[in-house]
Amino acid sequence: MEINFKGPVMPIDPYSQLAFVEILNIILTAGHIVDVNRFLIRRNVNPRFGSLSGYFRWSFAEDRFILWQRTDYNSTMCFSHRILDLPFGVLAAKDNGKETEFLN
Repeated sequence: MEINFKGPVMPIDPYSQLAFVEILNIILTAGHIVDVNRFLIRRNVNPRFGSLSGYFRWSFAEDRFILWQRTDYNSTMCFSHRILDLPFGVLAAKDNGKETEFLN
């Protein structure tokens, strides 16, 4: 899978980069875009951890997963640049690769 980053993750506090790494791990381990959504929700509501949505805002608009960073924890404002913009097809292609490897 190839992910093109559109902008930097701003160090708004010591945990903002860790939150981004968690989102990236969710994307990399998910088998499908539906899994990304389910894993993000599950992780976001876990009371043992800080909220990922407190640092980032994401969207599943049209055929893309888009991620923006908030200017401060739980802020309503986001930085103007997108962190990443990932077509759903990237995850679908990842699924096809798993099936091919399994069948060979």
